[in-house]
Amino acid sequence: MARAVKLNDLILRNVQGLTDKEKKEVLNFIEYIRIKEDRSFIEYVDRRTREALEAKRRGEQFFSLKELQKDYA
Repeated sequence: MARAVKLNDLILRNVQGLTDKEKKEVLNFIEYIRIKEDRSFIEYVDRRTREALEAKRRGEQFFSLKELQKDYA
């Protein structure tokens, strides 16, 4: 636990010295890491993309964002 506290402190101290633009880049990287680790979400998006492209080729309609979110949940 003490290691985690030291690591958090080190991260905070380093981020404080960054410009606003650099801080936004850090936040974007953190989000990337979180999404990257959520393999099930990536697989879901890949599957739905393939299904949507196949449906488009067949002339079928696309699902709304609410329908996709409901299906994922």
